[in-house]
Amino acid sequence: MINDLLSPPRPAPSPPVFDDPHGHRRRTVTAVGVVVCLLCLCVLAVGVSVLYADPKAPATVPAGAADTTPLR
Repeated sequence: MINDLLSPPRPAPSPPVFDDPHGHRRRTVTAVGVVVCLLCLCVLAVGVSVLYADPKAPATVPAGAADTTPLR
């Protein structure tokens, strides 16, 4: 009687949500997460490289106008 009062009965442990004894699902989810992360980093790198503007970049000149003289 005193034991029942001091330590109430514990509920039975719930079964795992996914039965994955060998860890295949965990490895698949990890691999997909790594690929998604790398793709996001690539998209961010491309976005930053497109938005970056070099303040000391040389002026662009049309290719044909480099060796010609003005017509008068």
